[in-house]
Amino acid sequence: RVAAASDVEPAFRELGDRFTARTGRAVVFSFGSSGALAHQIDHGAPLDLYAAASAEHVERLRRNRRLLEPSIRPYARGQLALWVRPGAPLPATVGELAQPRYSRLSLANPEHAPYGQAAVAALRKGGLYEALHPRLVFAENVRQALQFAQTGNADIALTARSLMRGGDAYALVPASEHPPLVATLGAVQGGDAAGAAALAGFICGPRGQAILGRHGFEPIT
Repeated sequence: RVAAASDVEPAFRELGDRFTARTGRAVVFSFGSSGALAHQIDHGAPLDLYAAASAEHVERLRRNRRLLEPSIRPYARGQLALWVRPGAPLPATVGELAQPRYSRLSLANPEHAPYGQAAVAALRKGGLYEALHPRLVFAENVRQALQFAQTGNADIALTARSLMRGGDAYALVPASEHPPLVATLGAVQGGDAAGAAALAGFICGPRGQAILGRHGFEPIT
């Protein structure tokens, strides 16, 4: 039973299938914002492994003794991206989001989503956040932020590179413009520690890392 951040859903679906094929053990996923999932774990949700988009919520759960400390480790580095619908003009930089053509910008809620925090940080670094705030559309998680733009409820999304698909028009936001998105996992206290360790080992091993790389994640260096 795995609680995982929304940005890893495509990669983790593939990882889960490969893990089950190798071990015969089924994997049940719950995807959402890292903060919302951490809240569930804090309140005793029956889970075995937690995989967050950054280290912040993992650290809080560690302090609350909700995770097995020796199991905590980073497993990938996420990338923030700008996504636009086919045919729409793609901004080359975050600074171009100030153009009037982008009337609504969707991003994950920074109160509980690391990609939302990264997006806000990038906008603040560019001196744009206050001016653009009336145009911002906040989503529950990074996947919903992308869906808002896909369905026309926003003109552009600040979302995860890992959710991009072939043919998508997107631009990466330089990592220097926001805090690092260091994806981190840990086994949940009171859960199936052996099962969590086996799956975490597969995710962090060469096959798991290759899958994550194909889905737009960078390795931990």
